[in-house]
Amino acid sequence: SGDVASRWYDLAAQISAGVNISAAGVPNWTHDIGGFSLEDRFLHAKPGSADLDEWQELNLRWFQFGAFSPLFRSHGEPPFREIFEIAPEGTPMRAAMVWYDELRYRLLPWIYTVAADTWWRDGSMMRAMAMDFPDDLRARDIHDQYLFGHDFLVAPVHAYKARERRVWLPGKGRWADFATGARHAGGQEIMAAAPFERMPLFVREGAIIPMGPVRQFTADKPGAPITLHVYTGANGAFALYD
Repeated sequence: SGDVASRWYDLAAQISAGVNISAAGVPNWTHDIGGFSLEDRFLHAKPGSADLDEWQELNLRWFQFGAFSPLFRSHGEPPFREIFEIAPEGTPMRAAMVWYDELRYRLLPWIYTVAADTWWRDGSMMRAMAMDFPDDLRARDIHDQYLFGHDFLVAPVHAYKARERRVWLPGKGRWADFATGARHAGGQEIMAAAPFERMPLFVREGAIIPMGPVRQFTADKPGAPITLHVYTGANGAFALYD
């Protein structure tokens, strides 16, 4: 999306930007996690300062969003963006970033299939809710959440120190909280928990999510077993592309 700045506003803008460019027919879209261009207050932040705390939280929230983007990548001006560079060892930030990094690799069978769908069926990875729920009028006016594939409902956190956010659950079926498994009926707005370590993430009933082991790179552990996570409550089907 270009060399955006390290600001909360820019993080929020990336969400709708990705949805719109995907709807325009560009499925392999990406963004600079953390923002490419730093504000001076972040660039010169001292250990223990309020600016450093904000910079780290901004990066974590952007990283959580990045894990559910078509291409998952950190990129920008110094300081270096590797997890071990910006997330001190033993901190909740380090643990959360590693958790999302490992989740992305565990989801490779599912993500690879969704990516194949863009080629074989002219699909899109990052989807406006109205694409899957055209009769849900409320879903048309929400710009800061989206569907990743047809199964995940992603609601990134884009406000500093926010620990909850409003989430609209589209349609008439139920949605499962990915973290807790709690079910919520569609067609309503809920106040979803958003602790520092996690963003709100939901899976629709009937979804079948193939997941593999944690990998260190995409070609690691070829032929590893795949576990099917079946979200019961509705009929579902999934054609795995390999």
